Amino acid sequence: MSRKLFTLSLTATLMGGTAYADTPQVAVDIAPVHSLVARVMDGVGTPDLIIQPGASPHEYSLRPSEAAALQNSDLVFWIGPDLTPWLTDTIETLAKDASVTSLLDLDGTVQLDFRESALFEVHDHDDHDDHDDHDDHDDHDGTAGHDTARSW
Repeated sequence: MSRKLFTLSLTATLMGGTAYADTPQVAVDIAPVHSLVARVMDGVGTPDLIIQPGASPHEYSLRPSEAAALQNSDLVFWIGPDLTPWLTDTIETLAKDASVTSLLDLDGTVQLDFRESALFEVHDHDDHDDHDDHDDHDDHDGTAGHDTARSW
């Protein structure tokens, strides 16, 4: 989904059913969604983050404050059940009066193919013949040798 479409959707939702002076209570599932929604809400309010950074969205136990944020929310933005299937029933139970938006279900959302691994292999430069084309390498990350694998 394009950022512009998301911004327009969120702005229309925020302004749609409430008076401008009323700040809606907004809950979001994960940190990247929180960042997007917080930027749109800048100057109006701050969304509540349900799944804390660093926690697995696939298996998470809500804290009482996170459950309360869902229960008090007027709007909920979440990726959808593909990322957090356990959150489906929780939203239906706790945020039953909220307007809920599953971002994966929005028109314009593009889903990329699944990757088996998030490892990016750093290769040893001795394993190919085109060494003359790039003799002068900067040591970008402070490691010499370039022969370790990293997960970003």
